[in-house]
Amino acid sequence: MKAPQSPGCIRRRRGFTLVELLVVIGIIALLISILLPALSKAREQGNWVKCMSNLRQIGTALQMYAQENKYNLPRPASNGNGEYADDFIIWRNPSTIGLTFNDTVLAKYLNLQDEKLKELFRCPSDTPEDRPPQAGFGQTYKYSFSMNKAWDPTSNTITAPRPRLTQVKRASEKVLVVEEKNPNDGRFEYANVGAGAADELCDRHTKQGNVLFHDMHVDRRYWKELKDAGNDAVFDIYK
Repeated sequence: MKAPQSPGCIRRRRGFTLVELLVVIGIIALLISILLPALSKAREQGNWVKCMSNLRQIGTALQMYAQENKYNLPRPASNGNGEYADDFIIWRNPSTIGLTFNDTVLAKYLNLQDEKLKELFRCPSDTPEDRPPQAGFGQTYKYSFSMNKAWDPTSNTITAPRPRLTQVKRASEKVLVVEEKNPNDGRFEYANVGAGAADELCDRHTKQGNVLFHDMHVDRRYWKELKDAGNDAVFDIYK
């Protein structure tokens, strides 16, 4: 039988000193401070790609709608001009004409309903639920995208003459749908610029916003690029 060790021979496990613990904590904090911006940048990059994908799907749905409607497109979803069944998006809740968001004319081409359909009309980096109601309108537009006002019919009637997709000049340069900054409805009106109620492209993607053009490609732009180009260059579909 092995004799027990004397107390003097017992090894004691040495713990961390306070200084060592502080050094480890400091290293962990340093690593976190280095990694967090990179993770945030990667998340934002993913949101930008998802936002572009959403716009591409909307573009495909708009093209399919046009093919079934004599190359007309839906009308921009105006606030001041009232609500129509063929609006780009049925965004009011409650609707003034008894419709729901699922009645949006593009829904059947997107094959989506409810929250999945709503998510498609939002940029993942946008937080429209925090957006206050626009002064004078009473309701909040809880989506990220709005459509070029040029697609308004000639008058506010359901049978008014409509522009056609085949009439668009220089389609690859002309703006169709934009990721708007502080939208109050689904219509983007370039003429508001400088008039005290400016519609602007958002700047949430490294100071840029996504744009769907009439040839259905999506790209990222600075608002200054579109504004400086002028109405004729990027918003007027007939020039």
